[in-house]
Amino acid sequence: MSDWTAEVMLKDEAVKLTFLGTRGEIEIRSRQHQRHSALLVEHAGARILMDCGADWLGRLRVLSPTAIVLTHAHLDHAGGLAQGAPCPVYATKKTLRLLYHFPIRDRRHMPLKKSVTISGLRFTAYPVQHSIRAPAVGYRVAAKAGSFFYLPDVARLPNPAAALYGVGVYIGDGATMRRSMIRVKKGALIGHAPITVQLDWCAKAHVRRAIFTHCGSPIVRGDARVLSATVQKLGRERGIDARLARDGDRLSLPGIERQRQSGT
Repeated sequence: MSDWTAEVMLKDEAVKLTFLGTRGEIEIRSRQHQRHSALLVEHAGARILMDCGADWLGRLRVLSPTAIVLTHAHLDHAGGLAQGAPCPVYATKKTLRLLYHFPIRDRRHMPLKKSVTISGLRFTAYPVQHSIRAPAVGYRVAAKAGSFFYLPDVARLPNPAAALYGVGVYIGDGATMRRSMIRVKKGALIGHAPITVQLDWCAKAHVRRAIFTHCGSPIVRGDARVLSATVQKLGRERGIDARLARDGDRLSLPGIERQRQSGT
């Protein structure tokens, strides 16, 4: 299990975010990006896992989640549940329907644009364009004085200024840096918006911190130092502190200062 963490101090409470994996649906791996994207949210004794890709199949007992929240049904986000789940699984009706063959006993419907409280955290699902077969959502997650937006797979976020308004941290899709991976199919956009476009969304919504996970081949196989510097530069041009997520790193929010775990 990765020890790459971020902490968001919200008044007298802490919400700890652990990036368990930062690799997209690609074959190539690197030391920085070993496993499929998965985000562990710890709050008030709860351990909420956001997405659980095929890499995590058979590892849920180690992670010990108290709840699982899915963005969509693609296997790099939900394949880890093919043998079931030890806790409630929250997802939209369409996602739960696509996972009908998984032996998930406790299925809980996540409505669109209506908040659902899980262990004191408010989750609000926003529909996005990414896939026709597996419709995706992004989640605004809020706890008292702060919030973050989790959107690891996206081609288009409708009305980003409204969806991201007041968000402290944007956690986005790192499939591609500048090159668009968007196609039009049956009148809808599918694929992945580049980091540059997502940073523009953040700038318009006055989101000042962005972290990109679900990294694609150009990032996973590239020079980590060069790519990290490039993302930071792209962020600075828009007034945003932007970083690439990497397995094994620790982030401290809101300062977003990367630190190595002792002994790593």
